[in-house]
Amino acid sequence: MTISQLFKGASFAALLGLAALGTTSCSKDFIDLNDPTRLPSSLGYTDSLSIVTGVTAAYSSLQDMYGNGSNRGLFVYAEIPSDNSFAVTSGEALNEFNDFSLSGLNPRLPSQWLVTYRAIARCNIILSRAGAVKLTDATRNRFYGEVRFIRALAYFNAVQIWGDVPLVTSEITSIPDAYQFGRAPKAQVYTQIEQDLAFAEANLPATQTGANLGRATKGATQGLLGKVLLTQKKYGEAATALKKVIDGNAYALQATYASIFLTNNEMNTEILAAARYSRGALGIGSYFSTWFMPILPTALALTVNNNASQGQQFNSVDPDLVAAFATSGASDVRAAASFGSSGTGAAILYYTKKYSDVPTSAYDAENDWIILRYADVLLMYAEAVNEGGTLTPAALDAVNRVIRRSRGLPVATAAPAVDLPATISQTDLRTRLELERRLELNFEGHRWFDLVRTDRALPVMNALFARTGIKPITANNLVFPLPIQEIQTNPILTQNPGYN
Repeated sequence: MTISQLFKGASFAALLGLAALGTTSCSKDFIDLNDPTRLPSSLGYTDSLSIVTGVTAAYSSLQDMYGNGSNRGLFVYAEIPSDNSFAVTSGEALNEFNDFSLSGLNPRLPSQWLVTYRAIARCNIILSRAGAVKLTDATRNRFYGEVRFIRALAYFNAVQIWGDVPLVTSEITSIPDAYQFGRAPKAQVYTQIEQDLAFAEANLPATQTGANLGRATKGATQGLLGKVLLTQKKYGEAATALKKVIDGNAYALQATYASIFLTNNEMNTEILAAARYSRGALGIGSYFSTWFMPILPTALALTVNNNASQGQQFNSVDPDLVAAFATSGASDVRAAASFGSSGTGAAILYYTKKYSDVPTSAYDAENDWIILRYADVLLMYAEAVNEGGTLTPAALDAVNRVIRRSRGLPVATAAPAVDLPATISQTDLRTRLELERRLELNFEGHRWFDLVRTDRALPVMNALFARTGIKPITANNLVFPLPIQEIQTNPILTQNPGYN
């Protein structure tokens, strides 16, 4: 078996022991993932060019983690289990995420696990090898900062999906060594994430431009750190990190909500971080337009996005989210930009519009996956301050800016008709923030993790399940099962309680 074959296998040992890095060149600047060759980890890394190639390969992992041909991506874990979405298609085992009928045999689990640890392995290789390559200290530390940002993101996703996970921070060069890694407590994983992001914050530039647009920045690091701290209920520290993004003035809300998601407006002023894709038969297009659009008759399909006849509707908008938008009122412009519908009456089916595009062919769209944007930062900042116990004018203004934009109003101008009052209680603001995050960030990979973070997953989902006849979930369902293949390969790994 070749190194390349081992790399593509599902086993934990092969994944960590022998990682392959791809060389790149593409229309989307530095993020070209069209692997013309494979560079085994045991070769190369003797000069600056090979390090650049390795860092680019680490960035390519973002496509793997957020969705491509080899892996369905984060929406499987962040949207389908929530009250935002449900899966329609058969044959993908996505329905098991709808009703939490999961076991470790679900085929979506090993692919997400593999691409997560592949990303981590690629980052670890750069961190292990770049020290011996002739680079200026500033350049080396910038590369280190970029891959530590990516590693932190990979671990943050992993710990939210599985809880305790193997914590690997150095290059593994033999398969026996890989078997030494069991599950580390999630508190230990979070400590490593915070350390990675602290280093990245200190060594990354405030902005990226030109060919470097899309690389990690100081603001992206601060925003991700804020989310990591908020998830741990470290409210004061989270508020501090998020306020740095706001005070840095490198980001701003787009004037109109719909413009955030236009393919001709990618990496706009609102985007802190994104997994980048590029259509054009280069092998690096995004799959989301095909995955999420409905299956429609050709005539109707052409009125939707010129490609909907190829739609698979993996991820359908739950009527509960549609109802939440209706309650928000007709003035909420986010509804029209967020979802459309096909069919009528009992046969009506809703679909997300945030990833609409006209691909050159199926699975070859332009849409990036937005990982973190400024509206998210503003809402998290308001949440962190509110949970800290003393609401400030700055925190209230942060959420009011998002609300104003949702009504088509200028974000910087007070709007008494829609602004939340300074006298709002902590409980009422908590409830409103939950709603605003759901409506603002729908189908962007946040809802399920938001519910878990705020201890609202059980009451919210069980209320929905009581209406729809689905069995209630328990605390065991707040994380997902480990892939059974990984447990069979590495016996020191254990399964999460309640799963087999």
